Amino acid sequence: MQVATFKTDIMNTGKDNKNNVYVSVIDDNPKLWDMSVKQLENSGYTVLFQSGYGQNVLQKIKEGGKLPDVCLIEDDFTTAKLLLEKHPDLKVLISSTEDDTESVTDMLKAGVSGYVLKFSDPEELMTAVKALNGNKKYFSVGISGIASEYFKSQS
Repeated sequence: MQVATFKTDIMNTGKDNKNNVYVSVIDDNPKLWDMSVKQLENSGYTVLFQSGYGQNVLQKIKEGGKLPDVCLIEDDFTTAKLLLEKHPDLKVLISSTEDDTESVTDMLKAGVSGYVLKFSDPEELMTAVKALNGNKKYFSVGISGIASEYFKSQS
């Protein structure tokens, strides 16, 4: 079981939060979450907390008393659904290798705000975080057709 880490003094993370955006990173692989954290912090975002999967994330949100502006979840559809059930206004960004219609549609039904493919350009993650923080949705080109069809069917 992964133990989450939480930065209790979020304004003193060693990086300037030039974007005034707080992001959480949810990934069961600490090496991968470290890469995401470094990329986010180097782009001026503050990582509010990092965690493995499941209930641990809800506990970290409760303990910290602050919802992240954007929650980046790596390949864990169950945690995304759990978070969105408890916090429907949370902006969840999925990063996944799954690009099939069923997986993407399942996440859209759950209420995610964005979905980036892991094999896309690393800068796309920063573009997606910025879009979600601006109350927009973001989907990688490789799945944008699926997202477009889903939203058309909902109107």
